[in-house]
Amino acid sequence: MYLQNFHSIQPPYPKNQGDGLKWLAAIYKAAQKDQAYTEEEYSKLLSRVACSETQIATRRFFLPDSQHTEWDKNQIYPVTQSPRGVSMHHRHEFYHKTVVDLFNKLYDARGFPDDIIHVSCTGYVSPSAAQMVAVRAPKPVTVTHSYHMGCYGAFPALRMASGFLANQEVLGKKKAVDLVHTELCSLHLNPQDPTLEQMVIQSLFADGVIAYSMTPDKPSKGFKVHSLYEELVPETSGAMEWMVSDWGMKMTLSKDVPSMVGQKICDFTHRWLNARGLDPAEISKKALFAVHPGGPKIIDQVVKQMDLKDQQVQASRALLKERGNMSSATLPHLWEKILNDDSIPSGTPIISYAFGPGLTICAGLMEKV
Repeated sequence: MYLQNFHSIQPPYPKNQGDGLKWLAAIYKAAQKDQAYTEEEYSKLLSRVACSETQIATRRFFLPDSQHTEWDKNQIYPVTQSPRGVSMHHRHEFYHKTVVDLFNKLYDARGFPDDIIHVSCTGYVSPSAAQMVAVRAPKPVTVTHSYHMGCYGAFPALRMASGFLANQEVLGKKKAVDLVHTELCSLHLNPQDPTLEQMVIQSLFADGVIAYSMTPDKPSKGFKVHSLYEELVPETSGAMEWMVSDWGMKMTLSKDVPSMVGQKICDFTHRWLNARGLDPAEISKKALFAVHPGGPKIIDQVVKQMDLKDQQVQASRALLKERGNMSSATLPHLWEKILNDDSIPSGTPIISYAFGPGLTICAGLMEKV
């Protein structure tokens, strides 16, 4: 199977990291009833725990609220009236309207496939935006929802797509499956919860939208998918969570996640590649590593434990700096970046990793066509 036809849509509201941290400090101050800290004190806390501007330069959003501090004009975070922001219902109304527009924009520019797999962990509305665009296709298009798996969400969707294309006896012959990620992480902030853990989370995530196709036929430009693999790490279920609350989606994230990943990544990789008759050491020397940039420490741990050269993860660090963490949309943006880099020759093996609740570790071996 092959990946091709990448098409990302850039969110319209950029925020450099320094200004973003100032905005967070201001909204924390405005949302607290007890006025426990000053805005300056919140800024100092953020400067201590958040990614610096050398690690994340810019994040981009579909929500305009982050562009100003006139709180009563905010669509989602009118914190002077509602300190936690608006309800989950109203956040999903914004999500659905925005994503319907994005799907229409995508499919005004690309042909319809046989199937669309919609990937997200930041909004669930039924009928979905994917269904609403598919119904106007000139042929029947099947829609499947792959939701709530967080940063590793591309991998289950790839497994689904490969199954759809391979199972001709049951599903009929298919030429293409589109995978469309729509992540609006900016909708899930609680300004009334400025704990250090939430400061890390709220200063890391950004919005991302991207579509790409899986096909059985070799493209002129794309990736050949050789292997997909996934494991759950025992006794780590409390390290990362993504939970529905009345105001939105709440994430918990242990500071130990990078070390948990680091402790397992070598054994995980050897089990995966050895089972397929491949030499992990030999592949690792030649491969680029598309490490989901959940944060700089995740990349650092993979580099250290896998004994990589920094140039092998250069694309991961660059994407984190350019865009931040876009949840499930991040890894496809990274593949798009590698695909469009003419300095990376055809035949280059690409090892991809992503991590999420469970803890779940996912990996893929691809080759640039």
